[in-house]
Amino acid sequence: GREQLAESTQWFDFIQPDVGKWGGIEGCLEVGRDALTAGAVYCPHWLSAGVGLLHSAHLLAAAGGDGLLEIDSNENPLRTTIAELVPGMVDGQFDAGQQAGIGVDVPLDALAPWQTSHESF
Repeated sequence: GREQLAESTQWFDFIQPDVGKWGGIEGCLEVGRDALTAGAVYCPHWLSAGVGLLHSAHLLAAAGGDGLLEIDSNENPLRTTIAELVPGMVDGQFDAGQQAGIGVDVPLDALAPWQTSHESF
C-alpha cells in the first residue's frame, strides 16, 4: 500500500509499480508522485502487451522524474503489434504527444489471432 511505499523509500532508490496491480492509472500516478516526493526514482514496470505498456509510458511522462519504463524482453506479438504503431519511436524512445488517450488506435483486427473474447459497447 501507499503507507508501505513511503516507508520503502528509506531502503529503495527505485520504485517500480505495475499499473495493472497498483490501482490502475489513478492509483499508479499517485504512487509515482509519492515516490518522487520521497526522493525515489519512479520506474513503472510492465510485463505484458502493448496497450498496458503505453499506459505505463504515459504514466511515467505524467509523473515526471528521471525514471525509465521497464518492459519484458521476451517475444510478445501483442506488444510488438502495438509498438509498431507508435509514431516517432527512435532508439527505444518516443514522444508521447499531446493527444488524448494512449497515442494509437488499437487495431483489433491485427490482434484477432490472440483474441479470446471481445465486447463492443
